[in-house]
Amino acid sequence: MEIKFEDLKGDKTGDELIRQMLSDILTGLKTKMIQPVLEENYKIASQLKEFKTQEQSEMAELKEKLAELDTRIQQVPLVILSSFRDAINQAGGGTQNGTD
Repeated sequence: MEIKFEDLKGDKTGDELIRQMLSDILTGLKTKMIQPVLEENYKIASQLKEFKTQEQSEMAELKEKLAELDTRIQQVPLVILSSFRDAINQAGGGTQNGTD
C-alpha cells in the first residue's frame, strides 16, 4: 500500500490512518516482543517456585537427619564405656557390677 503524505496533510483521515498504523505497530510489538518475554518470565518464576518448594523439603529432611545424627553422637561415649566395662568384666572374670 502506497501512502502519499502530501494528500494526507491536514486531513482527518490522515490522522486516523496514522493512529491506526501506530496501533498496529504497538500491537505487533506486544505480540512479537513483549508477550514472549512475559511468558518466559512466567515459566522461570514457576520453575523457581518449584525449586524453592523442593529445596525447603530437602532442607527439612536434612534437619531431621542431623538431629538423628546428633542423638547418635551423644550416645557414643555411653556405648564405648559400656564396651570397656563389658570387656574388663569378661577379661577379669568379674561380675557385671564390678564387685568381687
